[in-house]
Amino acid sequence: MIRQRKAFTLIELLVVIAIIGVLIGLLLPAVQKIRESANRLSCQNNLKQIGLALHNYHDTHRRLPYGKSPVYANVSGAPVYARWSTHSLILPYLEQDNLYRSLNFAFPPETPDMSTPDVPDYMLAYQNPGRMNANACRVRLPVFLCPSDTADEPADWPGQTNYAGNQGTAFLCDLCEAQPSTMDPGEKPNGVFYFMSKVRLADMIDGTSQTAMFCEKIRGGNSENPRTDMYMMMNADTLDMTLNNCLGLDPNMSMVVTRNQGAAWAVGEMCCTTYNHVSTPNTRVCGAMDFQGTMSNMAMQVPPSSYHSKGVNMLMADGSVHFIADTIDLTTWRALGTRNGREVIGDF
Repeated sequence: MIRQRKAFTLIELLVVIAIIGVLIGLLLPAVQKIRESANRLSCQNNLKQIGLALHNYHDTHRRLPYGKSPVYANVSGAPVYARWSTHSLILPYLEQDNLYRSLNFAFPPETPDMSTPDVPDYMLAYQNPGRMNANACRVRLPVFLCPSDTADEPADWPGQTNYAGNQGTAFLCDLCEAQPSTMDPGEKPNGVFYFMSKVRLADMIDGTSQTAMFCEKIRGGNSENPRTDMYMMMNADTLDMTLNNCLGLDPNMSMVVTRNQGAAWAVGEMCCTTYNHVSTPNTRVCGAMDFQGTMSNMAMQVPPSSYHSKGVNMLMADGSVHFIADTIDLTTWRALGTRNGREVIGDF
């Protein structure tokens, strides 16, 4: 007697495959949501660590670190943009004391190439005499990277960052007490981290819970991406003109200044380690290129950005971290950017 072997029919097999496909389709969004939730939590933790480091720095030095160091006019060939960042000064408070000790602040940081074919002479790569700081500036630090941003890290420059310090609503690039603008003499720096800043927590008369310190910024990968490209715009001499010039331009008709946002944690510049409160999160990035004289006459719109859904994580001066929606009211957003505007802020 011949026994018949039991087996699936083709129809049964197709039904099983279809059921598995449906289950995968149902589970995949849930898995992705869980993964993003974990990434967002990790990102918030990075900001909290940065906040703690900033407070420890303040306890030691009785002020917060500068947003951008003075320029190195004494170093032959050093460009104005080769200057140290807030990030470089807080390294000892992030358990990176050895890295900090390896930095030679008598020389500027080395910088990656930030140029594009549209603007081939913009922020070219800089190397120190004797290659001082060459290796240290390129060190990859996970505390400066958000896991939701999976941009490729260049093999020659893994030392990137997703976190930037608040320059305020002062729309001019290098506005500071020591270098006022000639284009808008009445404009004063009102953020926390800017060119040669020396802000104390006591200077935050708006309150530390109402003043932004750090926020996220998507890293560019030196490839076309409207969320990371910095477009060239006409210069502006007011905050609202900067906003209107940037949001009003046609990206398809505009030159791209740089595609390398967040390219270097060591470099104190709006390409890398500072942002401003001209426009709400996840809007267009622009830089004016027809300015006169120093960069204190150069209008910039550099909002924070992230790959989290519909908003960004923001570190306040009291050390708390909040998720800020892209739809936040512009007036409220700008008020959060100032340390001394005396604005009345509700929920945000």
